Amino acid sequence: MEYISSSKVNIKQYYKNLDNLKSLISNFEKDYEFYKDKDGYNEADCRKEFIEPFLEILGWDVRNIKGTAPQYREVIAEKFSTHKDRPDYSMTLKGVIKFFVEVKKPGVDILEHKKSAFQARRYGWNANHKITVLTNFEYIIIYDTRFYPKEKDNNNVAIYKKFHFLEYIEKFAEIVELISQKSIYDGRFDDFCNNNLPKISGDRNQIDELFLDQINEWRLTLSNNLYRSNKKYKEIGKLNDVVQEFINQIIFQFSFTLVSH
Repeated sequence: MEYISSSKVNIKQYYKNLDNLKSLISNFEKDYEFYKDKDGYNEADCRKEFIEPFLEILGWDVRNIKGTAPQYREVIAEKFSTHKDRPDYSMTLKGVIKFFVEVKKPGVDILEHKKSAFQARRYGWNANHKITVLTNFEYIIIYDTRFYPKEKDNNNVAIYKKFHFLEYIEKFAEIVELISQKSIYDGRFDDFCNNNLPKISGDRNQIDELFLDQINEWRLTLSNNLYRSNKKYKEIGKLNDVVQEFINQIIFQFSFTLVSH
C-alpha cells in the first residue's frame, strides 16, 4: 500500500535519534528470551523501557517536558475514550486525538492473539479514527480502523502496515511519515488519510450491526443474571418476555433522546 511520500515530511530531525533507536533494538534483541517470557516481563515495564522511548524518538512529548497545559498534551496515557475503552496512549494534535497506541507485553504474540487485535481495532473504530497502532515492541501493527471489528476476525484483517523490530532502522522513514509527531502537526497525516483511507460506503450498516451485537450482549447478560437470582424467571418463555420488554424500553428511550436532540 502507499504511504506518505518521503519528500513531504522532513525526517532529518529524527535521524539524530537513530542511535537511541539502535540501542533500544540492541537491548531488546540481546535479552529477547527474557522479554518474551510471559511471566518474567510485564506490560508496564515494556511501556517504560521501550514504547515510550520509541514514541519520543518519533518526536512525541510523552512526558510533557514542554509543560503543555493538560488539555493540550501531545500524548495522554490511559484516557477513557468511551465508558469501556481506555487505550494506553492517545496521540493528539493539541488535545484532539488523532490515533491510539495500544501496548501489550512482548510475551503476547500480537500476530496471533485475536483479543489484542480486536481490542485495538475496536478502540479506533469506536472513536471514528482511520488508524490505530498495536505494539509489543517486537512488532508495530497499524490497523485500518475504517472496518468494523469482529471478535472472530483473523488477526490479518484490516492490517495496513506491519513492522518487525529488526526492520525499524531500515523502515524508519516510513514509520516517521506515518505516525510521527511532525506528520500529525504538519497536517500531512490528515492529507494522507483523506487521500488513501477514504470513508467506506456502508458505514451505516456497520453501525447497525454493532448496535445489534450490543443488544444481544445485553440480552444474554440480563437473562443470565435474572435466571440465577430469581426463581420466578426459571421458565424460559417468561424470562425471554421480561428481558425483551426491558430492552424495548431501552431502545425506545434511546430513540426518543435522539429525536429530542
